[in-house]
Amino acid sequence: MKDRPVVYPRPRPGTRTGRVWEVADEITRETGRRASRREVVERIVTERGNRGTASTQYQHWKTSYDTSNTPVGPDEDLLNVESQSLSVSPDGRLVIPQEMREAMLLDKDSRVTVRVDAGELRVVSRRVAIRRTQRKLSPLKRPGIDEVDAFLEDRKAMWGEENRLGDK
Repeated sequence: MKDRPVVYPRPRPGTRTGRVWEVADEITRETGRRASRREVVERIVTERGNRGTASTQYQHWKTSYDTSNTPVGPDEDLLNVESQSLSVSPDGRLVIPQEMREAMLLDKDSRVTVRVDAGELRVVSRRVAIRRTQRKLSPLKRPGIDEVDAFLEDRKAMWGEENRLGDK
């Protein structure tokens, strides 16, 4: 289990550590490439932030960024649909055309997850999110090992519980 990368949770906005992540994201958007440690640390220091905190948090941000932006193979089984202009009703409703719903793997009663990222609304169906997560995590899967059983065995060993008959 030690081979797995440590993924750090994003700090809360408005905190000193959160500001380092925000600066790294800003530089990445501005330049179109991953921000460098030097760029982030310099900007944080000009904002009167701590150099050591900036350097440490940059490493956490970079690990998170690299993990979430590592190509895991194309979504060749998913369809693409060209951009279209859609109207948002006064009450905030947006009607997604059938062709787009099909490309998103949405059924009649499907639910979606939405977020706004730098002013852009991102909508993803559960089925697509699950597929992407499975693809992203597949390199971490150890051949021939049931990860859930391995996790449970690790926990039992950690707490000193012995394997009882019938337990796996």
